Amino acid sequence: MELIQVIKKAGGQLCDSFLTEGLILEKEITVGCPTRMENCKIMVANTPMDYDKIKIYAIKAKVDSIDTMAELEAAEKEKMSDKVDKILAYQPTVFINR
Repeated sequence: MELIQVIKKAGGQLCDSFLTEGLILEKEITVGCPTRMENCKIMVANTPMDYDKIKIYAIKAKVDSIDTMAELEAAEKEKMSDKVDKILAYQPTVFINR
């Protein structure tokens, strides 16, 4: 019994309640994506999937020239490309990220 977690949601009725095995993920489905999948391989990640930290996190970087800035951005793109390659190596059917 101690392994059962009760999740309460506003709305609905008591007869809407159900017991299920596994994990319930409440995510909005993007347009065009399937709403139900069976026997899928799920990867849940907690990692940023944007490579432009300079603009997104307002990181300050002192550079001597525009070329240096371009090199910095290219390095960020390459780092993201490596991350995507590692994710794809697992061949997930469903990818959920923060």
